[in-house]
Amino acid sequence: MKKYTKIFALVMALALALAFTACKKEEPAPAPEADDGQNPIMNFVGTYASDRASIQIEATDEENGAKATVTWSSSASEHSEWTMSGTYDADSHVFTYSDCVKKDVVFNEDGSVESEEEVYKDGTGTMTFSEGNEGPYLEWKDDKENAADGMTFTFVKEGEEQTGVANPWQTAATAEEAAEGAGIGSFVVPEGAELSLGTVKVEEYRYMDGMAEASAPVAAVEMTIRKGKPELETAEHDISGDYNEYKYNWKTTIGDKEVTCSGNREGEATTAVWFDDGMDYAVMARGAGGDDDFGLSADDLEVLVNGIK
Repeated sequence: MKKYTKIFALVMALALALAFTACKKEEPAPAPEADDGQNPIMNFVGTYASDRASIQIEATDEENGAKATVTWSSSASEHSEWTMSGTYDADSHVFTYSDCVKKDVVFNEDGSVESEEEVYKDGTGTMTFSEGNEGPYLEWKDDKENAADGMTFTFVKEGEEQTGVANPWQTAATAEEAAEGAGIGSFVVPEGAELSLGTVKVEEYRYMDGMAEASAPVAAVEMTIRKGKPELETAEHDISGDYNEYKYNWKTTIGDKEVTCSGNREGEATTAVWFDDGMDYAVMARGAGGDDDFGLSADDLEVLVNGIK
């Protein structure tokens, strides 16, 4: 897996995680049952954390496939990463893998990768999920090194942050500076464009190695725009970092671009992702406070997709 994937996994943990110490387990309650036709691991997707380590759980197909990415910080500029995929058993609530790849990564001061060393690529083990009084948690059994023996990883609720992990993001004064820092050539955001809610105005630009981002709140809506290299994706051409489930998922064509949309209101996109001219793009729009029921109208989305380059 390329270096960009590593940094992106770290960022997703930073955006969702909270500092945890190895915590005392609660008496587990039965884990929830999956809805008919849904991959049962969807009951547990998200970020789990313990001390300086975090684990991102994802579903990989519509049956029982699962993927985990472990990020463990040893200092402000170094961390280890494990990536593994396998199957989740809904009866035992155990995720089993046999293809784990471990890498040690060192970052430069600007967040770019200085070095990346593969430690091994044949790791095996399990992750067992439980539902406690404060939410789900997991225990990781690493057969290769027993890395997490005695630790409990607790689910990180949206909006919480994890400390003790190197932050690869850097702020930029302009879109051009963000594009240069990210190494993506150019980054164009349609500042001044009129949406149904108001005028697009960028509040902050950020970048990391391989991706640029603009925060452009409109009225009471928090809107984030991203452009990045395809190597950053955690799903096909999806650099949104949004692992939420939505009631509606659909595809639409805007110009010559196929845009994949998700939202809780029919026809209104909370998240939209697309691929164009060798680059991945994403727009996320939520109501103030993280309201996932808000979504961009078809007209607003068309303005943004045509204006972001």
